[in-house]
Amino acid sequence: MGMILPILTALLLFYADFQSGKRIPKNVHGQFALKLNRSYKWVGIVCCFTGSFLMNAAIIHWNKEIAVMAPIAISIFFGLGVAILIGYYKYSVVFDDKRIIVTNWIGKKRTIKWTAIENIKFNATSGYLKLYAKVGKIVVLQHSTGFVEFLKRMESNSRFRAEELRIPFRT
Repeated sequence: MGMILPILTALLLFYADFQSGKRIPKNVHGQFALKLNRSYKWVGIVCCFTGSFLMNAAIIHWNKEIAVMAPIAISIFFGLGVAILIGYYKYSVVFDDKRIIVTNWIGKKRTIKWTAIENIKFNATSGYLKLYAKVGKIVVLQHSTGFVEFLKRMESNSRFRAEELRIPFRT
């Protein structure tokens, strides 16, 4: 039983890296559109399902001992599940040779032109690629399907290279 969670985590990360390395076609406007991979959807559904299972068990077996911990555990699973699902459905990165448009998990859009990028940083632990410009910063998630297409455009439209930023994908 103790090996199931590490194996499941490894499989999810392997799937996420596989999806990040996928080549994606341009849309009808000549742009690429990145979305989070499907594992985010399924993890969010599992978290919500676990929260509903815990809520059902808490209602059936309610007593004074679980009066504090049960609502906290239920809230954690439901909150995490809903946040992941909202991120899965709202987050997107649309880009072409001129600009990048990122819609974050709450639906806020931010646009940056490739020529306005002043700095790029990659955090291998979080999987965030942060692009900085005078107008602000945008974040591109490594686990977006087609992430390598973004890296190709980044290398061709800016002075930054994936290898220099220590991004673990080949373009």
